[in-house]
Amino acid sequence: MTAVPATTTALATTTASVSASSGKPVAEFVKATLIETLRKQPEVTLELESPLTNTEAVKAECKRKGLRAFEFAVRVLRLDRGVKPPMAGKRFRMLEQIVKLSVVGTTYPEGLLAVGGDGESTIQIEIGERVTPGQEREVLEEAVKDSVEQAVKQGMLKLSRPLGKPTSEKRGRK
Repeated sequence: MTAVPATTTALATTTASVSASSGKPVAEFVKATLIETLRKQPEVTLELESPLTNTEAVKAECKRKGLRAFEFAVRVLRLDRGVKPPMAGKRFRMLEQIVKLSVVGTTYPEGLLAVGGDGESTIQIEIGERVTPGQEREVLEEAVKDSVEQAVKQGMLKLSRPLGKPTSEKRGRK
């Protein structure tokens, strides 16, 4: 849960959704990266005194501290890995990792859509004849970190905007 005082957020729970072929380890890494990235944001607090199972206590604490609470979910929309032939004048092939994801924050406990952000990253490194597990892990981690940071930055920007006043439909017509 994420709680936000006027401009601050608190994190309740975080979920990650990745296609079955990518596997659970990728989902866990994406989730951990999201939490780590949110932790770096100065306007976000990830710890509340109240247990998340007690929604009334969470509401009261957020109101007392002037926070807004959010529940974040990240969904991986694209996760591609490929080996490309060497570029002109180069000897080594390129290992490419593409990650595209979306981060959505809903108010807690109401569940109303409050914030969203998208991130996309393509990372390439030079490789020899074989792709090592370390190289694969390196490009995947970098691509995930970059795309999560983009999505969170975009979402935090949207959260920091002042709320607009609703306008009457009558004002627009004459």
